[in-house]
Amino acid sequence: MKLRLLTRRTMGNGSAKYTGAGIVTSSEGGSLADVAVEIAHHDLQCLIFQDEALFRDELSAISFCSEMRTCKINVLWSARLDSLPTRVQLHAMRLAGCQHLELSLPVEEADQAYDLVREYGFDMTLRHPDGTPYAVDVPDYTVAEREAVCGIFPDLHTAQFDLAVAYFKARRYRDVMLPLAKSMTLGFPANELCLNLLACLSAAKHYPEMAAGLLKQARYGNSHPVVDKNADTLRSWVRNGGDVRGIRLLLEPARASLKMA
Repeated sequence: MKLRLLTRRTMGNGSAKYTGAGIVTSSEGGSLADVAVEIAHHDLQCLIFQDEALFRDELSAISFCSEMRTCKINVLWSARLDSLPTRVQLHAMRLAGCQHLELSLPVEEADQAYDLVREYGFDMTLRHPDGTPYAVDVPDYTVAEREAVCGIFPDLHTAQFDLAVAYFKARRYRDVMLPLAKSMTLGFPANELCLNLLACLSAAKHYPEMAAGLLKQARYGNSHPVVDKNADTLRSWVRNGGDVRGIRLLLEPARASLKMA
């Protein structure tokens, strides 16, 4: 098993900068324990598992997810699947931190997979085996659905974070803090996304200075691109005399870090 770090270009000097993400591929001579060491060394927050074979067999997939938890790998991750997953498998993957699935399935399995994946709250991309997308490939969850997922996984930090995002999108601002605080207490690994959500909440309540301070804090280390964009947007808006009541910061869930490379 081999891990390769993802990089992006920084502004100005063109030097490479780690994004906090890594791509994992099947390779002889490496183990999940080795990957865990690399994650800790580089302070990674998310992984992309590129090989469909890792999750093709139900028992092997469940064992793999169990090993991830044993190794205390607390990152967000995505996976490719080319076979219909079972409920037990999806449950194990969600508990191990999987948040995004890219599924390549024939028509006769696509509808069933869509309902199963949605039940457990995954973000997904659903495609035909030849790579072309289905008409509906990315689910848009309602608040009620996110609440139901939290009922299945009450102690899962990603489920709580997703619920906080759903409340914000529904403009239920008073409800955002409880699941967001739970998510952070449970160890949600992408702290900058939590701070970004707080900044969006502050901007929505017309506290631009508080939003700017939260975004500044979120930019330490391997900041998410949406954090950088929001910080630049807010700075430019205030500098040019814009009405702070009109500012609209970007709210982008963690899946943006998990798209397949």
